[in-house]
Amino acid sequence: MYGERGRIGLIVPSNNTVVEQEFRRILPEGITSYATRMRNTKADIGDLEMMVSHATRGADELSTAEVDVIAFACTAGSLLHGIEWERKLRSDLEKASGGIPCITTSQAVIDAFGHLGLRRLVAATPYVDELNRAEKRFFEASGFEVLDIRGLGIRRAADLGRCYPKEALDLAMSLPYEKADGIFISCTNFRTIDILSELEERTGRPALSSNLATLWAAIKCLPKACGPIRGFGCLLHS
Repeated sequence: MYGERGRIGLIVPSNNTVVEQEFRRILPEGITSYATRMRNTKADIGDLEMMVSHATRGADELSTAEVDVIAFACTAGSLLHGIEWERKLRSDLEKASGGIPCITTSQAVIDAFGHLGLRRLVAATPYVDELNRAEKRFFEASGFEVLDIRGLGIRRAADLGRCYPKEALDLAMSLPYEKADGIFISCTNFRTIDILSELEERTGRPALSSNLATLWAAIKCLPKACGPIRGFGCLLHS
């Protein structure tokens, strides 16, 4: 049977062409992921608010696949209006799923920062400024210091997934990482897993992405333990 070691359900923006592919490349044999989608066309606050209204339907659908955990796999959509917004979203998803543990990308990122002992951060995103400001507020309200956050200014959501990993690497390398404890690359539709190890080697800092943190947090909810996964950054080493 597929997923005999664990099944992860993903609720993803309809335009997202990255997160499912990166999960499939990283997950070890016996752990599978299954996705449902929420309509989304623009990478801005208004469209993301509309998108989130489809999330509970997705949680209900995934529950019928008897997944072990459900991940709302969108960074900006899960932190739009702060900590209480994220908590309510998670609660609504768990109710809609009939009690399946639910996580969000933004919660997973916060937990990953704590796991790695990171307090002072720099962040690279493909976002427009309004989303960068919302992300900075969310992380700082959660107790972290964001020294710098820089985006590519992409507003058409489908174009997020058309960026190459080198664009993420170059943007991250432009940040003042020398003053930070770690580097975060945001957005589940931004290709990152090919460059995280290189980024760590070149900067001497832990580097994590939205997809890596989401996968790490989801694995922790599975009924069977998963050992270290190498080649995608230090977060998955323990």
